[in-house]
Amino acid sequence: MKKYLQNLSIQIWLVFWTVLVLAPFILIFLLSFRSNIDIYRDGLGLSGKFLPENYAETWKGATGTTGMAQYFKNSVIAAGVGLGVSLVFGVTSAYFSIHFAPRWRELYLRIFMVMQVVPLVLLVIPYYQAFNAFGILNSPTMVGVAYGVLALPTTVLIMQSYYVDFPKELIEAAALDGAGPYRTFFKMVLPLSFGPITAVAMMSLVFIWGETQLGVILLQDTRFQTVPVGLLQFKGQWATDLGVLFAGLSIASFPIIGLYLIFHRNLIQGVTNGGMGGR
Repeated sequence: MKKYLQNLSIQIWLVFWTVLVLAPFILIFLLSFRSNIDIYRDGLGLSGKFLPENYAETWKGATGTTGMAQYFKNSVIAAGVGLGVSLVFGVTSAYFSIHFAPRWRELYLRIFMVMQVVPLVLLVIPYYQAFNAFGILNSPTMVGVAYGVLALPTTVLIMQSYYVDFPKELIEAAALDGAGPYRTFFKMVLPLSFGPITAVAMMSLVFIWGETQLGVILLQDTRFQTVPVGLLQFKGQWATDLGVLFAGLSIASFPIIGLYLIFHRNLIQGVTNGGMGGR
């Protein structure tokens, strides 16, 4: 009976936590179909005129303004470049770092641990000065490179924890078959690392897709802004069309939610496997 009550309390808590997490998304989605008057009248979005055209206006943008379609395109570019930089350099360096001597491996990882705890606000001005000096402001591609560099510490630390416990027998067997270190990595190790790589890719994507602080400084032209930065333009100086704003928030959250639903098992497995590694 005691065990049953414990299990029941855990299930109740999980249900409560799930509702607590999903409630904001559901509320935003409901309000995205309402007008300002209906939103002020009913803050839950359960009544009022149904306005699916809010999404069309958000996607295309009003006359003379940039819409979510352009912001979405810029975010895809920044996310693609950022993930490429983070995964290519992070996964590769994490694997080959396990071959370092313990002393050098510890020093190598400490560098990334320090990078992990540096507040982003301290890097805003140096990034702006560097981008301005090289003339690469308002470039989603170069902002993606910056995001990839910022995501490197997480990628390296998680993947190194996974690779440090990677079966040495498989690597030795590949060496006996005549495979060099690079061939072993690309032909054998990478295919077996799908779970952890998916986990760090999702973590990096969530950061890149929602990053605003650096994007506001480096992407000042509305034509090149990413989704979270562009959403700030939906707020007017004197008035804001809340329905259109909530529609933009819904569109911004759809890709991340969809990818999580597709890869959530790989994400959980990858984080678990990565977190079990030791030095």
